[in-house]
Amino acid sequence: MPHIRVYHSFRSPYSRLGLHILARKGLKAELIPFTGPPEGVAFNDPVANPLKLSYYMQDAPRMTMRMGLPINPPQPFDADMTPSYKAAVAAERDGKGLDFAIKVSDARWGKGRDVSDLSVLEACAEEAGWDKNAVSSSQEDDFVAAELTRHRKMIEEDGVFGVPFAVMGARKYWGHDRFDLLAEDADG
Repeated sequence: MPHIRVYHSFRSPYSRLGLHILARKGLKAELIPFTGPPEGVAFNDPVANPLKLSYYMQDAPRMTMRMGLPINPPQPFDADMTPSYKAAVAAERDGKGLDFAIKVSDARWGKGRDVSDLSVLEACAEEAGWDKNAVSSSQEDDFVAAELTRHRKMIEEDGVFGVPFAVMGARKYWGHDRFDLLAEDADG
């Protein structure tokens, strides 16, 4: 199977759907937290655009229910994702990346939990079969810091502007609704 990179964000309900599609299709991918667009590229934040936010609040539940997943808007909505991203990098290193990412996404978008809270992330780690103590140690881990720096370069090199976003060779796939095509191309 070709190498696949998937950029995701716990901030996005669509990333959650993309992660579930990866799992359902059995796709192996390098998971990379999306910490923002490349330098100099504006981030089209749906929260900052009332029209986009109105659509987002209608579409995200519709697409989530279509996949048979529960939805419960997170509280707080605009949490600091840094702790979850650091833990996700450590989980990826430890071979639990997708399992942990799905549990965190489900905690945020399925249960409305605050994924900036380390105790929430520790519970997600346990549910994913990963050492919950790795969550707190990831917050000051040199490997994690280096990976996040490397990821910023990859975001720029791959031209990532939103999530979920997959790259397989020269092919790019933006949006969870393109992940079925990604699976077909990966098998192809």
